[in-house]
Amino acid sequence: MTGRRTVATDEWIRYRRTARHDGLVPALALLCETVCDGAPPRGPGGHVVAPAGVAGADAGDVLATMTVEGGVVVASRCRAEPPSGSRTPWAAWALGVTCLRFGLSERLLDAVLAHLGGRTVGDAKLLHQQMVKGGVAEVVIEQLEIGTMLADATPGDLDDGVLAGLNTQITETDRMLLRLLGAMSFLADGPGQVARVSELITDVYFGPARAEHGGAA
Repeated sequence: MTGRRTVATDEWIRYRRTARHDGLVPALALLCETVCDGAPPRGPGGHVVAPAGVAGADAGDVLATMTVEGGVVVASRCRAEPPSGSRTPWAAWALGVTCLRFGLSERLLDAVLAHLGGRTVGDAKLLHQQMVKGGVAEVVIEQLEIGTMLADATPGDLDDGVLAGLNTQITETDRMLLRLLGAMSFLADGPGQVARVSELITDVYFGPARAEHGGAA
């Protein structure tokens, strides 16, 4: 690996690390600031998912306001054409979103391990039960596969099909983790809410509308 490539990949690693250690809102705000000058791009259907207060987050019709750990995320839709010259480099945004979502998935695994490690069945920790151990092991394998694909990637290295597949894999992994959390996953201020917002983000930018329209504004 060259020194130039190491520098290039630092930014994408930062989105993942920020998501894992600080949460969704700081990581998404960082992505918006560094990739698109503070204004989040629209998905092909005109939808935006961004932290409240970020430029353009509440432009158009606000569809949902979601409180998560660390702040508020707004989902909105604007039917007007985007301003001339405002198009976000898709390759950079797509890789950034994927790295961010992977970091959130790792954060969710951390939360699951902490939760299970503090619960017992009889005299044994729940985390040591065979079915639970198997579920955790399956998640770890999935995350290792995703991490291997994203390692050292820079914008354009992975095409849309690969990134869409990775985002689907992240979503499926998160759902496996939510099942391990049980009832805790339904708490409005818990890790389950973050996972649901994360899934909404990939629906906006990697969902069927992108395949139909061929890009994001």
